[in-house]
Amino acid sequence: MLTTPSPKHEPRVKRARVTAFQHTKTPLEVSASGVAKQVKKSVDVHVRIRPLIDGEVERQDATLSFQTSTTRGTSLSFSLPKTDNDDVEFVEVLGGFQVPKSKPKRDKRFSHFTSVHRDVTNRSFFDATVAPLVDEALAGRTGCCFAYGHTGSGKTHTILGYGAERGMYHLAATQLFAALDRVNMDVHDDQDRVKIQVRFNEVYNGDVYDLLHDGAKCFVREDGHGKVQIRSDTTTDAVTGLVTTAFSSSHLATSETELLAIVTKGTLSRATGNSNVHRASSRSHALLQMELVSDRVLALRDVVARKEAELGRCGYERDSLDMDIFVRQHDKFEGKWVKKADALASTPAECAQLLQFRRLYARLEAEIAAAQADVANAPGLPCVGGAVVFVDLAGSEHASKITDGIQKTDDEQQECREINQSLSALRACFLATARGHRSVSCYRESKLTLALRDHLRAHGGSRTVMIATISPSSFHVDKTIHTLQYAQMVAQP
Repeated sequence: MLTTPSPKHEPRVKRARVTAFQHTKTPLEVSASGVAKQVKKSVDVHVRIRPLIDGEVERQDATLSFQTSTTRGTSLSFSLPKTDNDDVEFVEVLGGFQVPKSKPKRDKRFSHFTSVHRDVTNRSFFDATVAPLVDEALAGRTGCCFAYGHTGSGKTHTILGYGAERGMYHLAATQLFAALDRVNMDVHDDQDRVKIQVRFNEVYNGDVYDLLHDGAKCFVREDGHGKVQIRSDTTTDAVTGLVTTAFSSSHLATSETELLAIVTKGTLSRATGNSNVHRASSRSHALLQMELVSDRVLALRDVVARKEAELGRCGYERDSLDMDIFVRQHDKFEGKWVKKADALASTPAECAQLLQFRRLYARLEAEIAAAQADVANAPGLPCVGGAVVFVDLAGSEHASKITDGIQKTDDEQQECREINQSLSALRACFLATARGHRSVSCYRESKLTLALRDHLRAHGGSRTVMIATISPSSFHVDKTIHTLQYAQMVAQP
């Protein structure tokens, strides 16, 4: 006789199926219908192990012994250094009883990395990891490069360079200008000659600042078309009366020397402060954008900005007139608007003016859409609009009052909380992108992710690289583990 399986067995079957997917080599995600789909990898994670620095050598720090393998991508493993407590077999607990001491797991292993590099120059590291982002920009797409690690692990040295050693942005600029020199030879109209537009911002303690405008505070806003913009204060035209909101400062560079001077100016404005490692550490996320533009495209973008300013003024005047009529016809009673019994209707002049405003508003919306289409379809080289974005992330620190013997103030603890929250939001955005989620709610969790949203979700595709910088010193082993754990989560969808 056939029997029907009991319903209580069904959840057990589903759990077993999901567990089987989790142990497959290719990352899979189970949809609501129970169908498994492959999750694509959205970020290439490269680990860079710097040499010991002078302070670590003077302190005679032990060096971690790193081993690499090609299992599940590139894996990195090492053993924790032995301590005096390792020989303790028993510990005394309340009441004088002795219990066996638990032994920590000494061997650490992290996987799914794209590559691991040790004791290499910035040039060699760039050629192996970041150079493909230049090709993305020259194809009109976006390439993003993040540097992550604890304070003092070499993030800023990698992205911005130090002394005579050029950073990733400088090496990328060298390749970009070399390519632009070649492509501009075939340009006959000076309006279509390609240049590099530089923007340099920082996210510090939950706020955004313009490093190319003496650290002026900016605002991250999403416009009516869903595009995220970093804006400065509003300005009023003395002739037309139009109120415009300018973007954060940008500078055009036609040579490598000009670009280097621009970035050097911005670097001097960056926030620094106390950290667990040294007291001149960067305490902000730095966002350096290098976009390929032409004078023709910039002029068309100015047309869009002027039209949007006219639209804003038209909408303000329309809404003000609407509100004046409404207030005249209503009284506020116990927190609610109640229409007056003797309310006067709108006058013919008011109706005509409202109709004029609405027609003008609709016309301006159509003109803005046409102007944006002109920007997208502007004649010129296909590389225009491509960009390379470098992000020097602040050091990930624990928000305890005292760390490594350094006392933290309340403000410094708040800094740490803001940094860690933004880093957590960034990882969530990487995961959402890898899984193909269309929702953008995770990008609103921090100013960092909101400012980077359009770069990470660029039209036409983007390529993202993360550099995890670590120290070989056993003194920083806890921070090294934390960095590699975060990097592994980013690398493994």
